[in-house]
Amino acid sequence: MPISAKESLKELSEEIIQCKKCLDLAKLRKQPAAGIGASNARVIIVRNYPEETAEKTGILSANSLLRKLIKKINLSLSKDVYITYLVKCTPKENSASDAEGGTVAAKSSKKHVNNCISFFSKEISIITPHIVISLGLDVSNIILEKYFSIDKKYRNMTKIHMRIFENPSFKLVPFYEPEDVILAKKIPEDKYFEDFKNLHKLLKVI
Repeated sequence: MPISAKESLKELSEEIIQCKKCLDLAKLRKQPAAGIGASNARVIIVRNYPEETAEKTGILSANSLLRKLIKKINLSLSKDVYITYLVKCTPKENSASDAEGGTVAAKSSKKHVNNCISFFSKEISIITPHIVISLGLDVSNIILEKYFSIDKKYRNMTKIHMRIFENPSFKLVPFYEPEDVILAKKIPEDKYFEDFKNLHKLLKVI
């Protein structure tokens, strides 16, 4: 008897927790963060790697900007949305300035992405979303290359924010990261929330 999508995601989560393909990440990480949300989600939202709170707990913080945004547009992690990461561990490096041998956040490498991308592919295969929202320029470029065979590297998020890319499996809609909007003010908050509302309307017709 085939296992359910929920059970498949649970098995995948256990596989992610045990993964040590990237020895540098396995050595410095607190714990990997698998995806969280509905096993039959219509929308997958994907970030680059777990933020600090998600790394400590293994799940996205209840107070995160992304959770607040989802709630604001009347979507639900229990029914509509699944949030995940391209790289399941937070990239770090030893801090030379820290006398206690602490670590600081680092940028994920091509090796990290290549070692982890199969987990994201499995999430897509299990969940079969209608839309994937890629947050930020780096994530968008990686997904466009890996799943759409678009080698061109976009250098400006304004060129692809809210643009719809299609392949036989899903539609990709790149978005600014919430932090880029709320903290860095790269686009007005009102416009950003309105864009997410418009995306919600798109879900009603597909």
